[in-house]
Amino acid sequence: MRSSTAVDLVEAPAERSARSRRTRSDFLASRRDLLDAVGRLLARNGRRFSLVDLAAEAGVSTATAYRHFTDVHDALDVYYLQLIDVLVTDIRALSTGDDHLGNFEVVCEVWVRSVARWGRAAVHVRSAQGYLARLRGQDDLVSRLHEVLAPVLVGLAETGVLPPQEAEYAVLLWASVFDERVIVDLLDTLGWSVEQVAQKLTASALRMLGYTGWSPLRSSFPPAPGVPAHSPAAPQMPTVAAPTVAAPAGPLSGPARLGRPPRTTGVVTSSVHGRAGLPPIAGLPPIGVDPRIRHRPSGGPARRSH
Repeated sequence: MRSSTAVDLVEAPAERSARSRRTRSDFLASRRDLLDAVGRLLARNGRRFSLVDLAAEAGVSTATAYRHFTDVHDALDVYYLQLIDVLVTDIRALSTGDDHLGNFEVVCEVWVRSVARWGRAAVHVRSAQGYLARLRGQDDLVSRLHEVLAPVLVGLAETGVLPPQEAEYAVLLWASVFDERVIVDLLDTLGWSVEQVAQKLTASALRMLGYTGWSPLRSSFPPAPGVPAHSPAAPQMPTVAAPTVAAPAGPLSGPARLGRPPRTTGVVTSSVHGRAGLPPIAGLPPIGVDPRIRHRPSGGPARRSH
């Protein structure tokens, strides 16, 4: 038996380290392949597949699939958690400014654009528990989502855009309106564009939360008859015109709306849209920012890898 030399003792740790890096790299690569395969199988077959089917779809051995996941439910949980992880990271990367309503609009559109990519698969991965029950139960996925959405809604209430309300309830309403199944249904059944879905759901969420003065910056629906194309009218769906009712004579009066400043647009909101990588807004001055999402400086939350 050959005795170890000084050279062997020095090189052995380096060789082990290299093998460890290769093993780790192979593990992560096979995990990505498996999670991509989960998305394809969900979109194609729903939840009706086994780990054997998953391994075949991913092009890896069944043993490799079992090294990553104990069963199909485990694979589904990891898949959905990965999707929300990426989305939460993107929302965290949006720089907040003084235009809280503009920030809200951008977050809503980022969410809809993300769901448009993976929502058809994710609709098959649903929990039987309600949002608040999972939040109180410290569900990892719901907790992370709540951490990024609550400040956006609280900011609207603190600045008087929305009436005072409980943060948990506000996020619950938002999550109900922007449910993945709702978004996919509007995209696939009604044939709406991503912009139309985001615009309509944003208006609906704001009305449910107590704000009725919102109008979109970029109208995605055809203008109503008699309304110029450049007018910032609220989104209109093509419907049969209702009978015209004559307005009562004399000025209309009602209680003044206090504590709700008017919507601010312009450079601030334009900057928010630019940082989110959204299309330019017609009528607003150009902005010299990187069209990609700008992540926070070092020290911010890093993307978690699976």
